[in-house]
Amino acid sequence: MNFTIYVSTYPTGKYNFEIDITENYEGDKWHVVTYEAESPLPHDHWETIGLDNEKEIFDYLRRLREEE
Repeated sequence: MNFTIYVSTYPTGKYNFEIDITENYEGDKWHVVTYEAESPLPHDHWETIGLDNEKEIFDYLRRLREEE
């Protein structure tokens, strides 16, 4: 399974992220690649992390939303 989520920082709107999440990829249960969606295509890479469960995914999305 894989999917893409878009998250913007709140309330500033300073960053807009495109997050690609893939299940069971490169040794990760959930392989998460984050791009800065405001940059021209191809978007600038923000970070890549491996997460173990859905709670960690939602915690990560909340952290991105609060990025300053």
